Amino acid sequence: MSTNSITKLAVDVGRAQPYELEVTRRDVPIRGLPASLDGATFAHITDIHGGFAGLEEIYEKALAQVNAAAPDYIFFTGDFIDKRTSDPDYPMAEYLARFRASRGIFACLGNHDHRRGMQLTVKMLEKAAIRVLHNENVRLDCGMWVAGIDDLFEGQPNISQTFADLPADQTSIVLSHNPSLIDRSKGRDVLILSGHTHGAQFRLKFPTPLMICYLHLRCRHVDGWYRRGNSRLYVNRGLGVTGKPYRINCPAEVAIFRMVPDSSDGPAISRRAFDLHTAHATADRR
Repeated sequence: MSTNSITKLAVDVGRAQPYELEVTRRDVPIRGLPASLDGATFAHITDIHGGFAGLEEIYEKALAQVNAAAPDYIFFTGDFIDKRTSDPDYPMAEYLARFRASRGIFACLGNHDHRRGMQLTVKMLEKAAIRVLHNENVRLDCGMWVAGIDDLFEGQPNISQTFADLPADQTSIVLSHNPSLIDRSKGRDVLILSGHTHGAQFRLKFPTPLMICYLHLRCRHVDGWYRRGNSRLYVNRGLGVTGKPYRINCPAEVAIFRMVPDSSDGPAISRRAFDLHTAHATADRR
């Protein structure tokens, strides 16, 4: 698998702006990676915002791309149905149940999930055979650790409980809808997968994407890779939209990552983790 290949699919959602789906593929070094996971893949999907803006066609494109990749794991990081969706029977569970991963599918909740109702969302995800990690972590049979935290601002996050028991000698994967978790991770060896920002949704010269994310979401992490100490963060631009029913210069995204052993000695994280795959992602932002 190429570490820097990008597949682009043009999707017209009937709005004033064209809508693209970008499939990001790359290798991600994992310290202490169990031998059985060398070369294993996971897909990262976030911010579907079902029921808003009529994006079912792009959802189908994403489903096809992910299932064609045959990932070992799939990780969802929240905002499954948009808060504006009035239909209580929107078929999100049926859609999610069609995703396939050979070793497991996990999720955390986002702010829109709380606005619609936490219990309602959890039942929906369980119906789709997706395990929700709510301020908890789990050691998989292969030896890798995966954790998930509640939404930082509209949920009831418990960082110490989420990070409890995570090993110091290997990289753990943490699902957090809000990217700001990296500012509270204390530099631990974790790979945080997030969404929430939509990549700013509108990428303009002014206001800049960073200005949009900070003023609207109080978040300094827009999209792509970030690092703080031994903590790494990937911010996915997500599938859907909210607020306005279109994107400007900001393709939707699903990510498919291949896990490889980290070649570095000791706790330092390999710089290979920060090879750029798109022009708008900036490495090692602090």
